[in-house]
Amino acid sequence: MRRALFPLLVAALLPFSSRGDQRLACGTVDTLEVTSLTRTKLTAFLRTSLPNTAEGGKQKFAGEIAVANTPLPIAPPLTAMVQRGPAGNAVVLLVDLDLAKIPQALLARLHPLALDVTVNGSLAGDAGAPVPVCAAGVLKVGTAEVHSSAPMGASLAGFSGARFTGISLTEVEGQATATLFNPLSFPLDVKDLVYAVWVGDRKLAEGERHGLRLHAGRENAVELPISAQAADLLSAFGGAVASGGRVAGRLVARVSLRVGKDQILTVPLDLPGSVQVMP
Repeated sequence: MRRALFPLLVAALLPFSSRGDQRLACGTVDTLEVTSLTRTKLTAFLRTSLPNTAEGGKQKFAGEIAVANTPLPIAPPLTAMVQRGPAGNAVVLLVDLDLAKIPQALLARLHPLALDVTVNGSLAGDAGAPVPVCAAGVLKVGTAEVHSSAPMGASLAGFSGARFTGISLTEVEGQATATLFNPLSFPLDVKDLVYAVWVGDRKLAEGERHGLRLHAGRENAVELPISAQAADLLSAFGGAVASGGRVAGRLVARVSLRVGKDQILTVPLDLPGSVQVMP
């Protein structure tokens, strides 16, 4: 009886073995290069290595790109540039991301040190059937795996200037103003904002703000109290102090955003502006 059952079991399991052998071979996600960041859109090259592609150097990708198991709001088909080779196929996906459509779930799952990226879908050339593709990779933030090819964030943050009021023999107080635009459809919580006002190579003032909220879809003005030594102001402004002078300056800051589960994403800022002493 047992001998009779064995051929039946083998015959029953063969289809499952065949399906396992036909399982899709996945590639890797290698780098993310951000080429543009505006108040509405992020544009990037997502570079992958795939074992299989369709025919042609320029193809179309249809499917899903996810970060931290959260699908991104892309509008397929995406353009895919393909360079085929004996060791694999280098495929660059041209990604346009509508910032206002990013789901809040992504912020809750995001890790500040690495991006877990997956690609699932198909590539199609000018002729032939679409080819199923998949890829995955963990890209380290702050390395060449996640980088930008142009200055980023000028449209999202600004320095409206700093003003010191009155001149004394010791310390002069004032206020600087930073503008932070939140392009997302949900608020962002800032744990800390550490800042300093510079004129040339001289740091005039520094300070901290805590527990701020950046409201969704709008520009948020953040007032930053400052104080400087009178001697430092005189050195930075020279004779312009007495006449209410204005000089070029910079706001250098570090914004710590709350992401994930009690984690912090740090965003550095170096913003040009003006510094003025009011008589």
